[in-house]
Amino acid sequence: MTEFLIRTKSLTRDYALGDNVVHALRGVSLAIAPGEFVAIMGPSGSGKSTMMNLLGCLDTPTAGQYFLDRVDVAALDADELARTRNSKIGFVFQSFNLLARTSALDNVKLPLLYSSMDKRARTRCAERVLGEVGLADRLDHHPSQLSGGQQQRVAIARALVNQPALILADEPTGALDTRTGLEIMGIFQRLNRSGMTVIVVTHEADVARFAGHVIRFQDGLVVEEELVEEPADAEALLRAMPEQVRPAA
Repeated sequence: MTEFLIRTKSLTRDYALGDNVVHALRGVSLAIAPGEFVAIMGPSGSGKSTMMNLLGCLDTPTAGQYFLDRVDVAALDADELARTRNSKIGFVFQSFNLLARTSALDNVKLPLLYSSMDKRARTRCAERVLGEVGLADRLDHHPSQLSGGQQQRVAIARALVNQPALILADEPTGALDTRTGLEIMGIFQRLNRSGMTVIVVTHEADVARFAGHVIRFQDGLVVEEELVEEPADAEALLRAMPEQVRPAA
């Protein structure tokens, strides 16, 4: 029997806007296995961002069920939801969401404040994941001293520091140039090859092409699912990029 990290059954989400009701999700059932790289695609208003908020335990459904690692999320109280978000899910956003007056190292250490680690262990752990995303020499830099791509790497390191089962990324390359976007997608692919489950929410086919499982939303419904045998290789595309289109560091 196939085990799934994520399974939803007839998931719906309605929002009241004055006298009107917006049906953001209209009964979505899907399954995602551990170790998949998934792209959730769709235009604005399709329901993909609502789906991400539900998968990330940032919102609750109007109806239906969501099982994360075989646990019915609806059965969790507020404290249990917070622990689930902190221990099982790492978030990466388009706008980075870094603390401006805090170093890269301290930004990455933030999720560990609720752990049982002592201060020295938290520092070692944050240094390790920053090294994994290529920022071992930027530990003391503040966001204003980092490029957009470097800031997103800090955000990815922060998402990884608690060793979550799942990375949720919302339009992670939307604020980046082409080359830097490929670098970020290359990091996600490396993480996925190491066994991490990665879900990227995007409206861009150029981002979704790196995923092995593509789920397309329209009007609050899943209208298509595709398993891709050979996703594009971000690092190979980066190596093939002509030098003249590579911006200076």
